[in-house]
Amino acid sequence: MAGGSPRVYDLSAARPERWFEEVLEQSKDFEKACELIGRSTLGLALIAGARILSLTANPHSQDRATVEFSIGQDPTVRQVPLSEFRETIGQLLLTPLQSWSLSDDPDVEGLQSHIGGRYMLEASLFQVEPLELRHDLGLSEVTLHFNGLRHVLALDDFRDVLDERVRSELGLDQQDDVAIDLTIVDQAEEANAHGNWGATVAMLTPWLTPISMLLRTGEAEGLTEDVRGRLSTSLDLLGTAYANMGQLDAANEVLRLGIQWAGESGKAAGLFLALGRASVASEKHGEAIGLLRRAIRLGAEESDALPLLAQSLSAREQSLAAMVCNERARTLGADPADLEALAAELRTRLGDAWPTFKAWMSEPQ
Repeated sequence: MAGGSPRVYDLSAARPERWFEEVLEQSKDFEKACELIGRSTLGLALIAGARILSLTANPHSQDRATVEFSIGQDPTVRQVPLSEFRETIGQLLLTPLQSWSLSDDPDVEGLQSHIGGRYMLEASLFQVEPLELRHDLGLSEVTLHFNGLRHVLALDDFRDVLDERVRSELGLDQQDDVAIDLTIVDQAEEANAHGNWGATVAMLTPWLTPISMLLRTGEAEGLTEDVRGRLSTSLDLLGTAYANMGQLDAANEVLRLGIQWAGESGKAAGLFLALGRASVASEKHGEAIGLLRRAIRLGAEESDALPLLAQSLSAREQSLAAMVCNERARTLGADPADLEALAAELRTRLGDAWPTFKAWMSEPQ
């Protein structure tokens, strides 16, 4: 029943190590620029493609320094206060970046393009060391080393973390006034129980930004298990609501955030199951297989997960494995009406192979 093996790529050659240090070594002017506008601001400006022509210090405030520059393909020279300069490069660096597809045997440029060249430069600037890229079932994860610890992040999360760091370094942090009121979770549970998906979306969607930001702060580490569980439950409810409304991309995004909050707790099993169900609904069967297997390993009810797993295995033409899952679901009490149509299709597809396999399995070992 095993799928294809994940592809793992070493990123040591793709890391632009010490690129900024090498820039600083080229001229004392860069060192002076660091003193006037800050090391990180200068590094981010270079990543954004800014060409700084002059800097005018203000004796009363660093933020009132004036920057004369051009940027990107635009040759226009502008002279603006430092705060506006930071906003300009922030707009460029926070523009969503489309991922390039990953070939079976990518070169260094292919790996950098898939992760995002600017993100690799930012990682080096912030002393984050990407170690390897893992690609499986259409999903990419980055293993990285930071602050003496090894982390594994989905590619989108890796980018989000660096985007948040860019906002922080440039003073572009946006405070969200939405309070996270855990009593709303009970109301959302009731709305989902009655199929009132729109009500759940209206109640919980405003939480997404503060919950995402909270996850990446030290404050998140101090939350009790009960609070973390309620937050993951809220994301399960919201993702399920989106899925039932047919907004499957939004459902995937929300449920993946919920999984990060749940960790390896019992809540994670339900979230992986919900995400697997959304993937089946959107016919992303290769992705669904891995998610549903993970849900089962974490303790999800097999009678709920196996019928979905059978559908995805069948769609990927893993007919024998699909039939085994289908029959196992039947013995565990899954609704036969949900299983019979697929079983009939699989029996036709397998022919004599299925009774032969059953007879072999029943032989004494």
